[in-house]
Amino acid sequence: MIVRLVILTLIQVCFLFSQTQIAVVNFVALGVSDDDSKALTNRLMIEMHRTNQFTVLEREMLDKIIEEQKFQLSGCNSDVCLVELGQIANVQQIVGGSISKVGYIYTITARLISVQSGEVVESASFDFAGDIGELMRFGMTNIASQLASIPIPEEVIRGETANTANSIQKKIGSQNFIGTVSDIDGNVYKTVKIGNQIWMAENLKVTHYQNGDKIATGFSHSDWKELTKGAYSNYNDDIKNVNTYGRLYNWYAVSDLRNIVPKGWHVPNDEEWQELELYLGIDSDLLVSRSTRPSERGTNEGEKLKEGMAWVGRNGTNLLGFTALPAGERSFLGKYEDIGLRTYFWTSTEGGEIGYSSRDHAYYRSLSSRWKTITRRGTVQSSGFSVRCIKD
Repeated sequence: MIVRLVILTLIQVCFLFSQTQIAVVNFVALGVSDDDSKALTNRLMIEMHRTNQFTVLEREMLDKIIEEQKFQLSGCNSDVCLVELGQIANVQQIVGGSISKVGYIYTITARLISVQSGEVVESASFDFAGDIGELMRFGMTNIASQLASIPIPEEVIRGETANTANSIQKKIGSQNFIGTVSDIDGNVYKTVKIGNQIWMAENLKVTHYQNGDKIATGFSHSDWKELTKGAYSNYNDDIKNVNTYGRLYNWYAVSDLRNIVPKGWHVPNDEEWQELELYLGIDSDLLVSRSTRPSERGTNEGEKLKEGMAWVGRNGTNLLGFTALPAGERSFLGKYEDIGLRTYFWTSTEGGEIGYSSRDHAYYRSLSSRWKTITRRGTVQSSGFSVRCIKD
């Protein structure tokens, strides 16, 4: 029995000595309160210990050392300052970083520094759109896993995804959505204010023009590509897709003088889409660029328009409440394509890339599950795309 206890004690001692001794300094607070920053830092200490890679110097002990040595901790976030503090605390590595908040987004950056060499051993970053309580639950485990070079727990990844989407929708619902509008069929659409514009936050579903005339539908693939009049389709000819994705309209319906949109609204033109793109953060020079790929606009502005969970890859943040869904298209050949992968929105502006006739082409915008950019191109007017409306 005694031998077993001795062996177990030796194992525990060896395990402790195999762990790296670290200290974690209170993160710099940018746009968050000092109390929140301290609480998140304390949670990180716990999560670092749980990785079984580190022995973490207790907060009280670190504070006592700082007080005894009269060390000036305020503003100590440079590598040199952190190394100096690590030497005083007699640890092998030290963690420093910052916690910031801009809009709905929390950003955590952290680095693990060798006290002996002054080099950054590991660095970590994490963006989170949600409540600070959810950041406490998921973000600090994520950061600790990155710094320890171990896999992020699967339950943390699932929790980040679900809670981020739920939090964003909750915030958007209370701050960006401003009301509803109804079409002639009685369909009700949420509306959202983005900059100085008011947009529908859902795709159009209407089946009648404003004067009560029916919009034509029910065309085969071969008939669809020959159309020169307004028409709509339900994706895959399945009415079950309408509630989620709306309907797909050719440009002839968009431009019909009988008007497919609710009174007081219209289909946005190319310039109004450019105004939205400017608000999203795309440089004005890129909006009219004729470079090698003039159609791809911005870097991550497209993901700000996309709903977070419906897309393959789940790469939307929907920060503005536009809630774009991957509704796919009915191509000018009549084929249904890209549901779950892409969405296409008509503008009311005729035209296309250089070399195309403006007479039978019109501009559109598209978003992809693969890219975070916004695409602007022109295509033939018999294509079937989604329609978003903007208030007059």
